[in-house]
Amino acid sequence: MDAGFLEACASLAASLQHFYPLIRTTAILCGLAVTGFSLLYLYRSAGSGRSALPGLAGLVTGAMLASFPAVLDALSMTLFQQSAPKDMASVQTKSLGGLENMVALAMAIVMTVGAYQVLKGLVMLKQSADGAHAFWPAVTHMAGGILCLNIRPFMLALGTTFGGSVQEVVTALLGG
Repeated sequence: MDAGFLEACASLAASLQHFYPLIRTTAILCGLAVTGFSLLYLYRSAGSGRSALPGLAGLVTGAMLASFPAVLDALSMTLFQQSAPKDMASVQTKSLGGLENMVALAMAIVMTVGAYQVLKGLVMLKQSADGAHAFWPAVTHMAGGILCLNIRPFMLALGTTFGGSVQEVVTALLGG
């Protein structure tokens, strides 16, 4: 492969590492806003006879968004018995003949998409309380996002499950 292309992959992977804290910060700020709007909704609906369910769902969703790192940890511990990654540090790989940068880029992209999908799932969870049929899609987004966020342990477990050449390829790409 062209050395310039591999250097570009390394540079892009390093640049994507800044999106993970941005997604976490955005989730926390959105959580504070959703909590505030939900409290306002509950205050206004108290005397009008409207249902308090959307406001309560907004409070729960806002609290989950405001504590986004803890929610990621809880979901990750549920599925993988390990904490969610705190950052997108480069993947420890065996020597792949210069392709380590491409693997690191792929992992950074998948992890960024995973963090975004968990955030999107939490927002969809609030929409499901407003009458939209979004509960199961929200759960699917959160589960898929956690799988993407924990792509390394997921792929290693998948390689171990299938064994044979699949396990050899996964171990060669991601290390044991």
